[in-house]
Amino acid sequence: MFHIKIAIFLIINAVIASTAKSSHIFSFHGNVSVAVILHDCDESSTLSYTQTTLLHSAIWTVERINFLETVHPLKMGLSLYRACTDLDYLKTIFEIFQNVGITVGVVTDHPFSDKVRKFSEVLGLRTKVRKRFDTYLVRSAVQFFDLLGWKDNITLITPQEHIIDMFYFYTKKKRMCLTECYIYEDANAIVFNSTSEDPVVFFGTAFDIEQLVTNETHREEHFIANNVLFVPLDGDLPNGIPEGTFLVLPPHITPPEFKTNVNVFPTPLLFEIADPLISFAIETRQFMASNCNDTIYKINCLRNKPSLIMLFPFITPAEILKFLKIDQLDSLFSYDIYKAEKSNDTGLLNSNIYLKPYKKVLNYNVFYDNFTVIDDSFEPVSNNSLEKVTASGDICPQEFVIKRNSKIIYKSALISFRNEAWIYAFLSLSLLGVIFCIAILIFLLMSLLRRRILEGNPVLTLLLLCTVMLIFCAILPFSIESNHSIHKVLCIVKTLWVTMGYSAMFSLLLSRCIVLSSAAKEIGFMSHIAGPVQSFLCLFIFGVQAALSLHILARCNDIFTQGYDFIYLMSYNTMLLILLICLAPLVYKSQRNYREGKYFTIAIILITIVWCIWLPGFALLCTEWKEMMVCLGLVGTGGILLGTIFIPRTYLMTIAAERDKITSALPSLNAGASAMDIYRAHSQPIYDCVNVAAINAANVARAGAAPSAPSTNLQQPDLYSCPALPEDLDFDLCCDSPANTDKVTRF
Repeated sequence: MFHIKIAIFLIINAVIASTAKSSHIFSFHGNVSVAVILHDCDESSTLSYTQTTLLHSAIWTVERINFLETVHPLKMGLSLYRACTDLDYLKTIFEIFQNVGITVGVVTDHPFSDKVRKFSEVLGLRTKVRKRFDTYLVRSAVQFFDLLGWKDNITLITPQEHIIDMFYFYTKKKRMCLTECYIYEDANAIVFNSTSEDPVVFFGTAFDIEQLVTNETHREEHFIANNVLFVPLDGDLPNGIPEGTFLVLPPHITPPEFKTNVNVFPTPLLFEIADPLISFAIETRQFMASNCNDTIYKINCLRNKPSLIMLFPFITPAEILKFLKIDQLDSLFSYDIYKAEKSNDTGLLNSNIYLKPYKKVLNYNVFYDNFTVIDDSFEPVSNNSLEKVTASGDICPQEFVIKRNSKIIYKSALISFRNEAWIYAFLSLSLLGVIFCIAILIFLLMSLLRRRILEGNPVLTLLLLCTVMLIFCAILPFSIESNHSIHKVLCIVKTLWVTMGYSAMFSLLLSRCIVLSSAAKEIGFMSHIAGPVQSFLCLFIFGVQAALSLHILARCNDIFTQGYDFIYLMSYNTMLLILLICLAPLVYKSQRNYREGKYFTIAIILITIVWCIWLPGFALLCTEWKEMMVCLGLVGTGGILLGTIFIPRTYLMTIAAERDKITSALPSLNAGASAMDIYRAHSQPIYDCVNVAAINAANVARAGAAPSAPSTNLQQPDLYSCPALPEDLDFDLCCDSPANTDKVTRF
């Protein structure tokens, strides 16, 4: 019963389709073939330039597939058709079904109706719709606006909502302001209120553009006063666009005839037709490799297996070039930017679409994302809205308006995160650094509670660790997208967080290095470092930068993108780093607090190297790279402090704690005990002692040595190198407190 219905359906549709006309354009045969149907309702026999370019690209792609032997040992053929109504499509589909050979797929320029789709499914013909690469068109429009400085109050007119999403995505990256969007179904019904200074970009077919410019509501003088860019989505050339407006078009082939053995024509339209053709070829090859045994029966295998349905994923343009092995020609694929100029010609001259009244001024490469100036008289940089954005600091309103069918929809753009790749990279590194800092902080706090912090005051270590975490977290303001409502606040937060974070770090290091340089000479490694002195130095050094940074509260605008105000604010921190470099040789041999002088020196040298990279990079590179260089300096500086100071100190503290456990379990040896062991076994603070020889004599006497016994030379310290001093019998050392094994003091 099912087969009878199919037969009746085929007969009825074949009879209906026979009444329609079919337009076969060109074909060449192969063992397997692919059919391409263009949607064309023009009764004339002449194809448009876009259709000619598409079919030329289809012929070259199939020949290239055969040359690369993608479906070896078979050859792929191609048939080209044009159709308009459903009857035309039914007639064409039936002709394709009746062709000699195997048709592995049909590529359509327009989606089938339900009737035509069901008919093709009954015949076992798979179809793919030509993929439109609108991304390159949208990106070219945004880059063109950025090149001319049209950044403020942009109006977007488009028939498709996904173009709004793409356009808004690229304008956010360029800090451009999209204020109004219009989604239309009929170009004649478009009504928008834009001033003569506001840029307008119009996406649509060539017919839609012609309808818009001939609308009584929008006379030609309105578009002359505006900064207008027309982007035909179908690639065709609209007629009658006003003088002074711009147009984006792909390169076209002018000869209308078709033939084999053609050369590749580098146009973005090639990607649209090559994507389904390559997909059919790869699916056929995979099917033969999985289901067909040998060469003789491959054709019969394909004919007897109607389940040749292997959905191949979408192919990107870069993958298309790589598959066709023409990736070295990527610099040739581009869009052309034309400017309409005053001309006496009412139309196009002959078959050359690039003559008057359209003048080619720019060439946009789709892979390298850059422009090449074709016309030397064209001024690529404008100073109209760019200066207004810079002066006002008004990046973009919080919301932009979408109008569809006289209804206004507010698409909110609240606080959102930037989606650049380098933002995610730096955020990942910062998160990893913060996790390490939290782990070390927990270790230090647990050691404090268990009284295992044995060297000096832990406040410096805790403050420096918190400062490192603040430096890592300073990446967060740079990952937030700026808008009108939070732009000034975000600028202030960025500036204060970066400058004062660096200042807090350098003030802690510099104050510590100053007191170490005066207390770590020869026997002075046991001398006392006054906490109030170090605290006063730290607060004074930090206060200078705080007073300097607070000046930007009233005038923070685009400090990270314009001018050298940020370099001026960082000059004080740069001076602090230079002072640290000068003090580094004086504290290198300091053994205090787990050899912090040595690790301070290493950290200062590495930080200097990082600053010699990111600070000149910020000053010399373009605006898009400035914030990335600031984040590079933050992550690099924080990572150096974490890796050269805290991780080694944590390791040394862990080793020292384990050594204490082992030492405390051993029996006490009075004879031959070193002076340092005697110091560790006593509870008297040694930071107030300066005479090593007197300490040695007093502790040996306390250890129970007989007066008559010959004096035994004390073992010199094995951890620190200091000269032996003569005995000072007049030195009165008050060390009579009982021994306390709960706390051990190290150097």
